[in-house]
Amino acid sequence: MAIAENRMNAILRILEDQNPHSVSEIASRIKMSEEKVELFLRFLAKYEFITYDEERKTAIIRADSSSL
Repeated sequence: MAIAENRMNAILRILEDQNPHSVSEIASRIKMSEEKVELFLRFLAKYEFITYDEERKTAIIRADSSSL
């Protein structure tokens, strides 16, 4: 469980610069499959923490969520 939590925190740290990041970039930086990264990004987008572009497979944190 701690490994998954660390990876989720790592994704949030990557996104906190408020720049768009691709699924492949995030996956390679945290050594996680693109499928799992995409699943987590979809979850964050569902609850409006991030904006996720399904077509481009990029995510950007929402300005009001950057203080997570």
